[in-house]
Amino acid sequence: MNRVIQIKDEMKQLESQLDQLKKELNIFRENCNHEFVKTDYSQECTKCHLIESLQW
Repeated sequence: MNRVIQIKDEMKQLESQLDQLKKELNIFRENCNHEFVKTDYSQECTKCHLIESLQW
């Protein structure tokens, strides 16, 4: 049972880290001067890897 508690605690820490990294990535992408490479259906920034659909 002790290991279960450790795993749950570690998961909480990792989820918190993931949330922080997502925020940092969003800030980076908002400030990126995008350079897109296009395909038939999407475009992806070569700098920040933002992917946008071209199908509307």
